Order: sequence, then C-alpha cells, then structure tokens
Amino acid sequence: MEAPDSSLLSVPHSSLRCSLVPVGNGNEPIDATVIATSTHSGVYKILCNPSSHDTHRVKIQVYDVQLEGTSLVIPFNPYLDNIIPVRTIDELNYPWRVAVSDDGYLMVSESLGDRVTIMDREGMKVKSFGGTEGTGNVKFLSPHGVAFTSDKFILVSDSHRIQKINIDGDCLASVGEEGTEPLQFKYPVGIAISPITGQVYVADSGNHHIQVLNPDLTFSHFFGSKGSANGQFLYPRDIAIDNQGFVYVTDWVNHRVQYFTPDGAFVALFGNEGSGPGQLNSPIGITIDNTATGLVYVSEWNNHRISVFTNEGLFVSSFGREGSSIDEFNSPKGLTFDKEGFLYICDYYNNRLVVY
Repeated sequence: MEAPDSSLLSVPHSSLRCSLVPVGNGNEPIDATVIATSTHSGVYKILCNPSSHDTHRVKIQVYDVQLEGTSLVIPFNPYLDNIIPVRTIDELNYPWRVAVSDDGYLMVSESLGDRVTIMDREGMKVKSFGGTEGTGNVKFLSPHGVAFTSDKFILVSDSHRIQKINIDGDCLASVGEEGTEPLQFKYPVGIAISPITGQVYVADSGNHHIQVLNPDLTFSHFFGSKGSANGQFLYPRDIAIDNQGFVYVTDWVNHRVQYFTPDGAFVALFGNEGSGPGQLNSPIGITIDNTATGLVYVSEWNNHRISVFTNEGLFVSSFGREGSSIDEFNSPKGLTFDKEGFLYICDYYNNRLVVY
C-alpha cells in the first residue's frame, strides 16, 4: 500500500481485511487472508482461492487508518491465464538489459545505440550515457548487463570490461580486457549483485564461466567451465540472485538454468531443449520475484516467451508468443522486477519494454 507521499504505508496486518467480490454474477465475496512479508514494511501477501476465472474486484478494509489518497498495488499472479501487460515503453534501440533503482528509476542498455538510458517509472527519458548524445565522459561498445549498486552507482558490461559510472555519466572505474585470466573477460553479458555480500557476479559468456568480483571490483573467484555437465556452461547469458544468496544462471546453448550456492557450488538444474511446458529454447534473461513469491522468470530467445518456475525448478506457467502485439514478444532478453511487483521485459526486436 502506497501513501500519498509515495512511501509504503505500514499497518498491522491484523487490522487488514480483504475479500474478492465477483463482478456481475451475484455470488458472495470470497474471504482472503492477509499476511505481512518479512522483507518489506508496507508490503503484504493476499492469500485466497477463487473457484472460477470470472472477473473479481479486490475489497480492502483497513481499521483505524485514514485511506484517503492511498493506493493499492497488486502485482499480477503468474498462475492466472491470459496475463495482459499494463503498458509498453517504446522507441528503444534494441534493449538488452533492464534494472530498477530503489527509488524507481529504470536503466536500459540499448546495445545497438551504444548507450544506457535512464527513465522514470512512467518511461519518460531522464538522461542517457554513451552514444552520440549522452552526458558525461563514459563510452560504450554494445553495452549489455546493467546493475545499480547499493550506494547508487551504475555497473555496465560492454566490450570485455565492466565500467562503474556515476549518475552524471562519468566513468569512475573500468576493469577488464580480453582474455581468460582474473579481471579479463570475453563478451561479458549479465551482471548481478549479491544482496548479502555486495559481490558482483558476471556472466563471462565467451569464457563459459561466472567471474565474481568484490564490491570494489577486485577479483574474488571463478566458477564453471565449458561443457554440458553439471556446473558447466555453454555461453552463460544472465544471472539472478535470491534473498539467500543462491545464484541462478541461464545456460544459453545448453537450454537450461543452473543454480549454485553463493560460493559457486552446483545445486541443481532445470529445463531442457524444447517448446513444451517446462522446456526452454535459448534461455537468455532471468530474474527472481524476491519481494513476493520467490518465483524465477526466464526469457526464451527462440520461444519468444517468459517461463516461470519455483526456486527449485518446478514449472509454473509461461506467457507470450512471437509477434508485435502488446502481449507478444520478438526475442525477449533482460527482465526485472521493481519493489512494487511490476515486471519489466526487454522486447528486443520490437524495440520496447513491456510492463506487467
């Protein structure tokens, strides 16, 4: 729940009552249970079991709290059929990855524009870095991975390196060159920052391993090697890290997702090549709904869809198909959640972000 000043409104969950009211069919409201989350004050889970696919209205009662001007944000449920996006953000130049800051700003790497663009939550451009018109002194060559650090700096992977820049577009540090040794890369792509240690995990795609850097961008360790066995990769593309520090990696050419302990020990894998439920075809982007469900979302380059799994790899659902309509994709790439539960997907060849 969001207060008029855009802060999250925290009330005891015992003061909340929720029900689903079927629209237009005269049935009785369906009671729901409200529980508080352990991670975010002002964010609650609503648990219910509708008996039909009809349209329902969510009814919320809050005792002893003035609700005037308060809004309720309900993220979509991946178990439902026919999920429809809320909007698109258009006129991007082949968007590759997207990240969201704690204060709601979007950052998108535009690979063929050689730039990184910052937008507000409505998709209005605030500034861009690199390219021909970017602010600051930073330059990119086909930027890919992007991430916000906890101290509000920006990390970007581009040609065999990782750059750290400030919000004005000035390069503060650059590490890496082409190679196979520590602090050398070959086409680094996805970047993820551990919420526990602050370490930076890089999908070093051409070297078929994950390189881990310390928060100051010094070298920590590698894990993985080229191959198809457990713990090996063929062109890893993206990384997501859950609230316990477990690391999930899209293993692109092996058509699977693998996950590891924080120090890189193999735990399990899921997915195999195909287009059926639970199968993957060139999985490329990955994100975890760490705020609410803990579900893992994977974008599939060749299946033009998003597949959803539990954090243990059990298939939940998928949505999307090839095309350019609002609920279709043309080779989706990076994706991420914001703290309010909205999902942003880079729809690469349609040159847009799709927001669910």
